Amino acid sequence: MAKVRGILRDGFVYVEADFDKLYRQGYGEIVDGSLEMHPLEASYLVWEQKMEVFDENGKNISFEDLLTIMINDPATFLKYVVYSDLRRRSRLVVYERATEFLRLYPKGASIGERASKQLILPLSEDQPISHDQILASLEKVMRLRKELILAVVDDEMNVTYYEIEKFSPKPRESNLKDIPEKSGVLIGDRVLIFEDPSGLYSRGFWGHPIGIEKPEPFKDYEQPLQLPLIEALYLVSRGKLKVRDPKGNIIGLEELRNIFSGVRDNAEVKERVFSYWRDLGYIPKAGSKYGVDYMIYERGPGLEHAPYLCIASDVRGKIKPIDLIRAGRLATSVRKELVVSLVSGEDILSYKLRWFKP
Repeated sequence: MAKVRGILRDGFVYVEADFDKLYRQGYGEIVDGSLEMHPLEASYLVWEQKMEVFDENGKNISFEDLLTIMINDPATFLKYVVYSDLRRRSRLVVYERATEFLRLYPKGASIGERASKQLILPLSEDQPISHDQILASLEKVMRLRKELILAVVDDEMNVTYYEIEKFSPKPRESNLKDIPEKSGVLIGDRVLIFEDPSGLYSRGFWGHPIGIEKPEPFKDYEQPLQLPLIEALYLVSRGKLKVRDPKGNIIGLEELRNIFSGVRDNAEVKERVFSYWRDLGYIPKAGSKYGVDYMIYERGPGLEHAPYLCIASDVRGKIKPIDLIRAGRLATSVRKELVVSLVSGEDILSYKLRWFKP
């Protein structure tokens, strides 16, 4: 099969004859009777030995030459890595000149036959990105009635793909009103309830009865109950718990928050996100064994496996894409969904990720 011939002119590669098949395969744009291709697109075809490129003096332009044109723009090179990965997977993907995205078409599609449904955002695994940037990209894609896919490129140019979407959990019935008021003692970063601990675990999965490995749902235990500081904070703020120091002095809400800030990073954000989920009727529990902030239950431990793993952050905070991928891979392996919940002023915004196989 003869190679397509292209001419490099003014930063683009032009194919002047027999380009209909290339165009239907998603390469380039038709401009003044020629197929105008970005060097990214031409680079892939040259690498696959389907194209030869020459300058206007007839000198051969190599794959390295074309790559050099792009290499001054790291974002374009990332696009090339993802573009070539998708092309090798026999997917129809189109280079978007005016946006940060690549456009992905359904399997088996040709240009003009079926509409694109997904836009791909290439990211470097170690280059931090702010959550508001992710949300801005998501908003942009949603306005176009498309789905957003994050494509994370690692140091060996392997690409991992994740679907991302906005997530608004549906409110569930809260049982906070059924909880009896209690009194506990602060010891380290725990609040222990020695006197009459019954009614807390059985009516909302608060804390953990000491010495019971796997408490039964809805069962009252007479053993002392230990409350993580985040749960104690919530109950104090809702008037359901009084906390004292070992000498018997009452510890107020703000003082308790200061203590929490001393033992937990990003304490205010973690409290806001915890309270958000609890107010909706969900049951957040510590998610450190999964490398996240919370496991989120709909009904409770012992009744189900937690359907969500949750990362808590500020909307202006940054995250490395590799950290999202690690958490996402683990969530997929344990059949959970990864949710990122973000403090944005008075609101909590959430987005959800799931592994995507192109």
